[in-house]
Amino acid sequence: MPKLKNLLGVVLVAFALASSIAASACTVFMANDGKSVWIGNNEDELQTTNYRMWFYPAKRGNYGYAIWTDLNFGKLLQGLSYLNPQGGLNEFGLFMDYTATDGISIVTDAQKQDRKKEVATDILKKCKTVEEALAYLSKYNLIKLKYAQLFIGDATGNYAIVTGGYIVRKTVASFALTNYCVNDGRKEACHRRDVATHYLNSTTTFQLNDITSILEKSAVKLPNNSITNYSMAVDLKTSTIYLYHKSDFKTVSVLVLSEELKKGKHHKGIEDYFPESITPILETAYKNNGISAAIEQYKTLRKTSDKKYNFKNNDVLNLAISWIEKGQTNDAIKLLECLIEFDPINTTIYTWLGVANRKNNNVEESNNYFTKVLTENPNDYVATLFGKQENQKVTFKLPDFEGAEKVYLIGDFTEWLKHPIKMKKENGYWTCEVTLPKGENTYKFIVNDQYMADSKNYMHIGSGPRIFSKLYVW
Repeated sequence: MPKLKNLLGVVLVAFALASSIAASACTVFMANDGKSVWIGNNEDELQTTNYRMWFYPAKRGNYGYAIWTDLNFGKLLQGLSYLNPQGGLNEFGLFMDYTATDGISIVTDAQKQDRKKEVATDILKKCKTVEEALAYLSKYNLIKLKYAQLFIGDATGNYAIVTGGYIVRKTVASFALTNYCVNDGRKEACHRRDVATHYLNSTTTFQLNDITSILEKSAVKLPNNSITNYSMAVDLKTSTIYLYHKSDFKTVSVLVLSEELKKGKHHKGIEDYFPESITPILETAYKNNGISAAIEQYKTLRKTSDKKYNFKNNDVLNLAISWIEKGQTNDAIKLLECLIEFDPINTTIYTWLGVANRKNNNVEESNNYFTKVLTENPNDYVATLFGKQENQKVTFKLPDFEGAEKVYLIGDFTEWLKHPIKMKKENGYWTCEVTLPKGENTYKFIVNDQYMADSKNYMHIGSGPRIFSKLYVW
């Protein structure tokens, strides 16, 4: 457990740190190379938020379309409902998605009708292109678009950003949008938009792997409270959605809109498109019968149910790390050794074996694991953080926040906001060296004035918005 003064420091700054983290955020971009037109979309909200895909075939002069929403309960379809779409796509490749913003000054025209309900669904039903969508919207005062920007893109590569106060038209082929207003060419420091824009401008042709790479680089990951819950790479030429869940870009669900519409009106939870997490099963086996039973369960399901359960993500690795944090280090080591049997070239597992053994005072074995990882990759972040400490000097060499303009390190060792440490950007890494007290240290980063936990270090303390990364100094 952290020292009492550390916990007190956490409590005193928790509200300041939490208040800067948006409850809802989003990154949307168009990637247009003249032949292919792609949309990338990361939806960032609280980890517990649930989502659904809804499909509506063409009917009575309306085009077929899909929307994605937060889940609610109501009478709309099979006992489930939604309040407002987060975005949508129709059969002609017209795409739209919202990004939350601060309040916008609404401009009204006495000759126009106030639009009191959301517009996305009607546009998807009635419009094929951005121009048609803008013509439709021109009839209304968009009084509901005060705290959001509506991104609209089509299969020709045209796009527009619409609010109740302004419309921004296409100026460049590829464009990224996040959570600040972009009228009059406005630009703010936002590492998500900046990293997306950097890769959009440095890529000449776009394929699926390019889009997923940008999505991964701009995603917000655990252990942060607000994370990227789902991501989409959308081919507007074919109206095909490549869907990803919880920043797991190894596992994809492909939704061809034309094929989905043939199934009739239906809906499905986004998490239901993906294999289940095996962690709850292992936790139950461990609680009831111990580590041997949990490992046996893992091995059996990996051989017999590899389609039903997700063995590609880091869920089981994170389970082992949580056991290290709880002092169940011997069992964590056994589970990590089990993972190595199935994935012997995964250096991340060896890194955490190094941490676990060092926590257990198995210094020689720990050093062997860290040496193995750092021999293969001298810049491995977590192995450097835990395994290259010398006289309590710790090196942060962070391969994250590529688009950030400034990054600071804060923690109990800086008295949090009192003495923040400015990190330097060197060869794509944010770096600093700091001498820390032995034992457990908690920390966060300030990234362009936003407080972020360390997504590369899976060890953390706290819950909800008060999550802090954790580091052991030997």
